[in-house]
Amino acid sequence: MSIILVPIGKVDPAEILMLKNPLKAALSRDVATGREIPLPAAARNTARNQYDAEMVLEFLSLSTETADYDRVLGVTDADLYFPGMNFVFGIAGRRCALISLHRLRQPFYSLPEDLGIFQRRAVVEAVHELGHTFGLAHCDDPRCVMRFSNTIAETDRKGPAFCTFCRPRVFAGGRTAVTGR
Repeated sequence: MSIILVPIGKVDPAEILMLKNPLKAALSRDVATGREIPLPAAARNTARNQYDAEMVLEFLSLSTETADYDRVLGVTDADLYFPGMNFVFGIAGRRCALISLHRLRQPFYSLPEDLGIFQRRAVVEAVHELGHTFGLAHCDDPRCVMRFSNTIAETDRKGPAFCTFCRPRVFAGGRTAVTGR
C-alpha cells in the first residue's frame, strides 16, 4: 500500500519533503511525491479569500497524479473552508485527503516563525486526514491524532500518533470503519 503527496498550487518543495519520512513512519507505508497540480479556480471564494475544501479535494481525486496510489494527500498553502465553517485544517474522502499549511504557521497567529512547531502541526494534520481515508472517525482520546481540532491549540495538544484503539484499524488496512468511542 502506498501514499502520494501532491502539491496543490505553489507549495515549497521542502515542505512536501518534510512530510515524507514522518508519514512513512506513522503509517508504515511507502510515500512518494507527485507533481504540482493547480488550485482549481472554481474553488476560490473571492469574498472569503479562501478555497472550498470539498471542491479542491474533488479536483485532486480526478487528477492523473493519483491513479497509481492507494492513498493520496494533497498539500496546499491556500486557506481552506468547508461550507458552514470559518476554515478547516484539512478534509478527507475515501482515498484522498487534503491539508492546508496556511494556518499551521506561527506568523498566521502574529508569532515568530518556528519551523519545528510548523513541521509538527503539518505532520499531525497529515496523519489525521490520512487516518480518515483508512476509515477512522474522530477519537475521544485527547492525545490521539484522530482527535478533532477546531483550533490550533487543539492541534498542538494532540500528538502525531494513533491511540491504542485507532492504531490497529490503520494497520488492518483500513478495512474497519470506526464510528467513535
